[in-house]
Amino acid sequence: MAGLGLEAGWTAAQTRAQYGAIARLRWRILVNQFKKKGGAGELIGSILVYLVFGCFAIGMMAFAGSMSYFAASSGHLDKIDLVLWGVFALCQLANIQMGQPGTVFDPTQLIRFPLRMWNYVAIRLFFGLLSPANILVGLLSFAVVAGVAIAVPSLWFYALVSLTVFAVVNALFTRMMFAWIDRWLSTRRAREIFTALIFVGSMGIQWANFTFNPAYQHHHASGVPMQGINNTVSFYHRAQPFIGPLPPGLVSRAMVAASQGRVFGFVGFTAGCALIGAVFFAVFAWRMSVEFRGENLSDAANGVSAKVKPVAVAPVIVAAPERAGGFALPSALAAVMGKEILHVRRNTGIFYGLIAPVVFVFLFAGKIATRGNAAWIFPAALAYSLMGIAPMSFNSFGLEGAGVQFYFMAPVRFRDVFLAKNLVSFALAFVEIAAVFGIISYVAVPPTPLMLGVAVLWAAATLLLTTTLGNRRSVTAPKKIDLGRTASKQASSLSALISLGTLVGSAAIGGGLLILATYLHALWALLPLFLAFAAGAFWFYQQGLGTIDQFALDNREAMFEELCKK
Repeated sequence: MAGLGLEAGWTAAQTRAQYGAIARLRWRILVNQFKKKGGAGELIGSILVYLVFGCFAIGMMAFAGSMSYFAASSGHLDKIDLVLWGVFALCQLANIQMGQPGTVFDPTQLIRFPLRMWNYVAIRLFFGLLSPANILVGLLSFAVVAGVAIAVPSLWFYALVSLTVFAVVNALFTRMMFAWIDRWLSTRRAREIFTALIFVGSMGIQWANFTFNPAYQHHHASGVPMQGINNTVSFYHRAQPFIGPLPPGLVSRAMVAASQGRVFGFVGFTAGCALIGAVFFAVFAWRMSVEFRGENLSDAANGVSAKVKPVAVAPVIVAAPERAGGFALPSALAAVMGKEILHVRRNTGIFYGLIAPVVFVFLFAGKIATRGNAAWIFPAALAYSLMGIAPMSFNSFGLEGAGVQFYFMAPVRFRDVFLAKNLVSFALAFVEIAAVFGIISYVAVPPTPLMLGVAVLWAAATLLLTTTLGNRRSVTAPKKIDLGRTASKQASSLSALISLGTLVGSAAIGGGLLILATYLHALWALLPLFLAFAAGAFWFYQQGLGTIDQFALDNREAMFEELCKK
């Protein structure tokens, strides 16, 4: 990479050459990604995602800056730790939802080259430093600095120093945690436990929001929200002695010391925060040192082969499935569907995406459903629950990896492969619809037969449209998914936007027709309209399946380039 020369001793110039070579390589691969076929669309998708993230960041910056301004202007700089704890919690939630940034090549391949361990640690640190969550915590920290500086201009330098240290410590904590999470996720059982913890935590937050937020209480006189707030404040005061020595508390104490003119106190608390960051970095470096020595975290390397005593088994003749008079599926469809069901069962990310919307429906339906708005509760809940299923078809081969090549060698049509994958998605959608129907019927009122039929027809048409588009994107823009790596992307940026845009657009059309029919007192007209919508979507889906074999053959190089890389 930068020349050997190990016999004569390693020099700083060679280290700089290594860093420069890696930076040029990463930049060149990134640029080339946007130059290949479909790269312009990916660039547009990435820009749109960044714009959405920027709008969200601006809103959160305004909130954090205003809270810190009110705390500083009222003389309660010790309350800034509440803002900083919120920033820390938001950073971790963003890390869980968006993950770490995927690299354009596997950085563990660098250990093949003459690279020193500490250089490898530095490279691995900076590879994931610019994650969306780390950028967000930096922006929010700057917003807190601005709020304090506007309220008390004499503290601007102290705020800048302490909040810079706080942002760096947060970034180091994130890199440390995700390095160890990648180690823990190397086994399927650990992935299941980790997903369960995330699921319980996120559902608990949503339950607390719907339970204690006065906006969801329908203005009923109840002391539950205020009692919950008082209990939270009381718990915070009891926990203060234990969480005070942590970075948010140390930064808050440093700001209080600076406002009182105690420079040495400010330096001490800030140095304490930096020391905690050094501990995070040491733990991260320890993990990277093990990786540098060649640790293999793949499922195959961690698998344990069981010794099974051979048993004589009599040969069994399996009859071919009947295609005319029986109900058995063709062998190709049955095999692919069985494999897809195993993927769903073993992929905790997909399982989370299927269960979470249903739980959210259960939480919010009971709070906002009344006798007067029961007409639109079921369609709205159904549209929300499809958010976990619609994106599945946009990266159908993400878990296949290099195994996608066998589809081109096996005597099977790609039409049957996609049909089998789509049938599993349709079956999961049916289960979601049944679950939403049961939940709405229990917490509110059952939808009328007319509204049930309209909603099911809309859901069928929407799934057919998203599946048809997703089948094409699975061929032209696949993304390899590594379940043992948190940086693994579930789909390309443009595919995610197309999936969300199709779902939102279809929901807007359905909602607009529902409002119009309600205004004209002609709900009966929705049934033939959505029946025609579903029929058109089915025809569109059939046309897509009819041409998918040649389409996959023409674009097989794009699939191999992404799915077969290491």
